[in-house]
Amino acid sequence: MIYTFRFISNEEESFIIDVNINHDQTFEQLHNTIQKTLGYDSKQLASFFTSNDNWEKIHEITFVDMGNADSVKTMSETSIDSFITEKDQRILYIFDYFNERLFFGSIVRTIDADAPIELPSVSKFEGTIPPQFKKDDITDDMIYDLNDLNDEEDDISFEELPNDFDHYDPNDY
Repeated sequence: MIYTFRFISNEEESFIIDVNINHDQTFEQLHNTIQKTLGYDSKQLASFFTSNDNWEKIHEITFVDMGNADSVKTMSETSIDSFITEKDQRILYIFDYFNERLFFGSIVRTIDADAPIELPSVSKFEGTIPPQFKKDDITDDMIYDLNDLNDEEDDISFEELPNDFDHYDPNDY
């Protein structure tokens, strides 16, 4: 079974992306296709949520296991068909995790056949891409004055560093 997910944005009315994916492919493959098409950094935190008709979150599928719940699944280990089973089913895709900015998605087409093309693929992409992160979300209280951090008791001189500091190899970590 091939699903076509359509994602739209509440920030950019003209934005639409349709992604075709096999039912047995993973949410990570869906995530990577969206990220690559939009030019986003795919290493950033993101999550899919199944949702009801009112866009309320039901099940979370995360990019990485943060160990905060047994019921949370990771994208790399979760196939699409383990949560998505029917046309018009809704999902949320949070791409800016810290500001909870997201795309609204649903299955707009199902095809009961083998794909003649490599999947996942993008069949429709138009409009203005919302930026991955909002620059205006940085407020003055998030900016530190380096002079405030320069208290004498917190200063460390180079003489106080361990003797074996010269043998530091970043590849060891």
